[in-house]
Amino acid sequence: MASQQHYNLDPDHGVEQQEPKRTIWGKIRRVIWDDVQDPEERAFVRRLDIGLMSIAMLGYFVKYLSQANIANAYASGMKEDLNFKGNEYNTLLTMFTVGYVIGQFPGTLATVRISPSIWLPTCEVVWTALVMACAAAKNVHTLYGLRFIIGLLEASAYPGMLWVLGSWYGPAELGKRVVMFQATSSVGTMFSGYLQAAVHKGLNGSHGLQGWQWLMIMDGIICMPIAIAGYFLIPDIPTKPNPRSKFYLREKDIAMAIKRMERYKRAPTKGFTLDIFKKTMTSWVPWTFFIPYTCFVVGLGSYAYMNLWLKATPPWKNNVTAINVIPTGGYGLSIVMSLVYAWTSDALGTRWPICFIGGFPPLVGNIILSTWPAANSTKFAGFFLNFTATPIGAIMLAWVNEIMAASGEARAITIGFLNTAAYTINAWAPNLIFPASEAPHYKAGYKVTAAFFAIWIISIPIILVLLRTRAIPQYQPHTDQEEELDHEHKVVEEDKNSGHLPDLETSLERSVVVAGVDGKGTQPQ
Repeated sequence: MASQQHYNLDPDHGVEQQEPKRTIWGKIRRVIWDDVQDPEERAFVRRLDIGLMSIAMLGYFVKYLSQANIANAYASGMKEDLNFKGNEYNTLLTMFTVGYVIGQFPGTLATVRISPSIWLPTCEVVWTALVMACAAAKNVHTLYGLRFIIGLLEASAYPGMLWVLGSWYGPAELGKRVVMFQATSSVGTMFSGYLQAAVHKGLNGSHGLQGWQWLMIMDGIICMPIAIAGYFLIPDIPTKPNPRSKFYLREKDIAMAIKRMERYKRAPTKGFTLDIFKKTMTSWVPWTFFIPYTCFVVGLGSYAYMNLWLKATPPWKNNVTAINVIPTGGYGLSIVMSLVYAWTSDALGTRWPICFIGGFPPLVGNIILSTWPAANSTKFAGFFLNFTATPIGAIMLAWVNEIMAASGEARAITIGFLNTAAYTINAWAPNLIFPASEAPHYKAGYKVTAAFFAIWIISIPIILVLLRTRAIPQYQPHTDQEEELDHEHKVVEEDKNSGHLPDLETSLERSVVVAGVDGKGTQPQ
């Protein structure tokens, strides 16, 4: 039987109970956020949102607050103060990316091996201190070293937290939350622009420090309390909960979390082994998703050069506030599209339509910029269309999380590999595609990123074909499947002995679910 990936996104799937009829508001609420019918489970998900989702979003917010500040600082006086020359700005960005690449895979594995509530906040505390240290840099070479280490430490934040979210939330809940998690990157980048504009106006020159230096200091003041809160709010995983999170996740909440993960066939961690690593990396899943995800990561950077265009274009070229504030409109659009895509993805109960359709707006935006139209309004349209791409990468990783649900380690390995591989290419590609010496009109830049989004779009149908024709790797002992098959056989035998024909619908449902476990069937909807 061909395999196709479908998900029953009802949080109460597998519980034998008669659901009450949903009200109109209940149906709307189910799409916008959740409408879990069981009161205890609804209270549990609410607690999880207050604790885990809050720290996840705040942590990712400060990651991008500290990551985006370089672009804002560069456009607000750092270039002149530190005497940047030629492609040194590109090199500075590359140093961060190189650290990010090196830290991705080992950082993701360390998150699983050590514990998310220890590893992730510790990395955040250290990188926050180094961000503040950037204010004291006297030359670009000092920034090279600091940004490399910051990238190394920030590398675990996204894949590590994504893995934690996938360990607690079910399929109907995960899509919205992963995209909201991703959307806070836009909030952080927006806030960095507003913060730079504010400190440049109010603190530039104060105590002998320039506005861009105050930005680094203010970022650290904001980030440090959130980093420390992670030690208490990150709950680790249901089977190995963080004891410091007991104040919001009680013992009965942990028991419910374990039961929910069993219901969704979300396997707990059992420890990394060579067999798991080999089975994961020799399967088609990571290598097939590598192509579109890498195209997304490299192509996403196409909107990052908007402030350089503004800096070189009248009437904004001498207006520091405008250069920092105008691009925040694009990040606002990104947040709106994140909500729309997340709601639609979970309402449809599948990820691929949003991944496919979401590739078209940035494709059009990059095609517009590749022609470099004379009208500034048309350039604005091109840049703002590119901002809409931000959430589709998160939806693809949610899709991967669900496909690889049979093993907690396999999920971590796959997500870590995709981010590592994508950012390995992104470490050097922008230097070739968008050389600083050509800013703001790049000869090849937007043509190349347009091609990347075209590849993203083409890749989605290919993945769907592979899901129908190729097996998904399995990590559960074979005896587990044998027990299910033996149980099914026993039921049929009992029906025969009782003189009744077996319930055809039940037998078919059982056999399809069992076949779907090893990638050769479709779960019933």
